[in-house]
Amino acid sequence: MPQSTLAPVRTGAEAFVELLNANGVDYIFLNSGTDTFPIQEAIARFRSEGRPTPQVVVCPHEAVAMAAAHGHFMVSGRPQVVLVHVDIGTLQVGGALHNAQRGKAGIVLCAGRAPLTLEGELPGSRNLWIHWIQEQMDQGMIVRGLVKWDYELRRNESIHHVVNRAFAVAAAEPAGPVYLSLPREVLMAEMEGVPIGGEAERSLPITPQADPHALAQAGDALAKAQHPLIIVGRAGRNPTAVGPLVALAERLGAPVVASAYRLNFPTTHPLWAGTLPDAYLREADVILIVDEEVPYIPSRVKPRPDATIIWIDIDPVKPTIPLFTFPAHLRIHADSAKALPALVEAVDAVLTPTQRQRNLERLEALAQTHQQRREEVRRTAQRLAAACPIAPEWLVSCIDQVLAPEDLLLDETVTNAGLVAQGVARTLPGTLFTSGGSSLGWALGASIGAKLAAPDRRVVALVGDGSFLFGCPTSALWTATAYRAPFLTVIFNNQMHHATKRSWREAYPQSYAQRLGEWIGVDLTPSPDYALVAQACGAYGERVEDPAQVLPALRRGLEAVERGQPAVLDMRIQRP
Repeated sequence: MPQSTLAPVRTGAEAFVELLNANGVDYIFLNSGTDTFPIQEAIARFRSEGRPTPQVVVCPHEAVAMAAAHGHFMVSGRPQVVLVHVDIGTLQVGGALHNAQRGKAGIVLCAGRAPLTLEGELPGSRNLWIHWIQEQMDQGMIVRGLVKWDYELRRNESIHHVVNRAFAVAAAEPAGPVYLSLPREVLMAEMEGVPIGGEAERSLPITPQADPHALAQAGDALAKAQHPLIIVGRAGRNPTAVGPLVALAERLGAPVVASAYRLNFPTTHPLWAGTLPDAYLREADVILIVDEEVPYIPSRVKPRPDATIIWIDIDPVKPTIPLFTFPAHLRIHADSAKALPALVEAVDAVLTPTQRQRNLERLEALAQTHQQRREEVRRTAQRLAAACPIAPEWLVSCIDQVLAPEDLLLDETVTNAGLVAQGVARTLPGTLFTSGGSSLGWALGASIGAKLAAPDRRVVALVGDGSFLFGCPTSALWTATAYRAPFLTVIFNNQMHHATKRSWREAYPQSYAQRLGEWIGVDLTPSPDYALVAQACGAYGERVEDPAQVLPALRRGLEAVERGQPAVLDMRIQRP
């Protein structure tokens, strides 16, 4: 067993900070309380002595802290730390934790705990009335269904084991958040040193390679397919998976339906078939699904009964989704970044010259369809260029014109996400992100984390007005300004919760709301002036209503970001 190094610390809190250093933590996204100050004091001591510590990023709302850690992990691949206040801070994290769970973001969420002692028996004992009302029967229960692991630190003799395990569980594929509660007395208890182990104490499991026999079966089925289809959800979390996926699709002449969770497949490639499989699923005879949660909506469309379904996934049975019923004839547990190159070889080994020619002809036909679709998107945008209020198609076209291939794009436009996917070209792996969950308010905080993880890249967040409000904009913009993490936010402001209205219309085609002319609980009118909100937080803010100003305003916003200032463009678009 390798010998551990004993790092000089005086308290449990100092040991905690030293262990964060050892686990490669760059940032603590903090919303502090009366129980977090021992850690803050430990950081102050380390700084006064010239010792390294993670940078503390104050987030005035806990959801922003969680989203920021989520954004950092998406870009860096390294778990960061969120530190909040007891039960109430844990509750405030809310939907942002759901996004981290469903987005498979490795995050160590830490919270204080009401002190354990009552009458001054130990340093950190209860000394405020809130210490009684903030204690719950089971604080970890608040998040237990949303995390991979939860624990309460009880003794400093095991603090190195506990913290190292938190990071190991968070980072191991499939990654996800973990929860660690930290009693104040334990953090303030005296210590004479903490063991800092080597790589053996912090090593992660090697992700699985696909079974060769299963890959051979999959390759044979795909090579023989008359109408192959590839559906991919999350393979792009590992950028090295994108190239082999492109190669596989080209070998097969197969359309690729790719979610926008990450850049899974270049959207300009002739075989990119959008984000919805409906147009291809009914015809496909062999379907390859890769790292997907919901490949199709069974109430809307299903595979044909005789279709062969092959599924490659790092999380093949989805144990955290209680009712998961999508069938597959061959379900392969594997890291797609390893399995896809091997699958390309398996297909190459069995493809006949006749099959290669057939697949090439299919690729050429699909390329024509893809080009026609892109041209139609461009024509529609140009036709609506002068529409007022601003047409979302025109706004998307202008965004596409100003973005560089290497810019990081975070999309939370919800009902306009289809337009963004079709109209904003994304070609480089690791340049497109969505939350992976369904709780709005992710993009603003996530943009902070993404910018901190990649300070030399431009970060652009596309949000609906509902998403902007859910994102705690004053908290997010204050943090972005204070910590020099500028990004551009473009608000698709249709002044309503369109997702609710759209679902309502689908469920009630002859709605009384339609007859009444009033969609109750949907309107967000009168709309606040979000440009003024931005300016109040030290950001550049501009309200845009003239379609002729969309492109110039986008350029002004990006210029502000390049000067180091967050920017918000309140684009007033058509109400659907």
